[in-house]
Amino acid sequence: MGFMEDTFIMFFSQVVFFTGGWVFFMKQLFRDYEVHHTLVQLMFSINFALSCTMFELIIFEILGILESSSRYFHWKLGIHALLCMLIIVLPFYMAYFALCNTITVKRRLIAPLTFALWLVFLYFLWKIGDPFPILSPKHGILSIEQGISRVGVIGVTVMAFLSGFGAVNYPYTCMTYFMRPVTPSDIQRSEKRLLQNVDMILAKKKKIGRASCRERV
Repeated sequence: MGFMEDTFIMFFSQVVFFTGGWVFFMKQLFRDYEVHHTLVQLMFSINFALSCTMFELIIFEILGILESSSRYFHWKLGIHALLCMLIIVLPFYMAYFALCNTITVKRRLIAPLTFALWLVFLYFLWKIGDPFPILSPKHGILSIEQGISRVGVIGVTVMAFLSGFGAVNYPYTCMTYFMRPVTPSDIQRSEKRLLQNVDMILAKKKKIGRASCRERV
C-alpha cells in the first residue's frame, strides 16, 4: 500500500475512535450531568482518538501492517498532537474555565490571567525535569523528547498514586460483599468450640502433671 492508502486507513480509524469516545462520553461519563459543554466533550474525544491511534500503531508495528515510513510519520504526528493537547490546549482551557467560574474575576481580566496561569504551568512542568536526567545535549530545549519525558514523569507518578489508593480503598469498600453475616447460633457454636479446646488443654496438662509426678516417684 502507498502513503495515501495508509493515511486513509489511519484517518478512518481516527474517525471511528473519535465517534466511540464521543458516544462513550455522552452515554457513560456525561449521562447524569445537567450542564453540557461541547468543548469538553470534543477535547475528550480528540484525546481518546489520539490515544487509541497510538495503541493501534503499536499493533500495526507488531503485525507489520502499513508501510514503515507511514507508521513512523503517523507516530510522530500523533505524538506531536498529544503533546499539544496535554501541554497547551488542556491546561489553557482548564485555567480559562476555572477563571470563568470565579465570580470575583472580571471578564476583561480572564484572558490575561489565563495566559499567566498557563505560563506558570509551563514553568513548573519544566522544573519537574530538574531532578531527573532528562535534559540531553543531543536534544534541544523545545524538542519532543523534553515534552514526552516530563509528561511521562507526571503520568507515572499519578498512576502510582491512583494504584496505591485503589489497592487500599477497594478492599475496604468492597469487603462487605464477601463477608457472611454472623448469627447468634454461629457465636454459640464458636463458644462451644472454645470451651472444648480449653477442656482439652486442661486435660492434657493434668496428664502431663501426673506423668511428671510418677517419674519423680
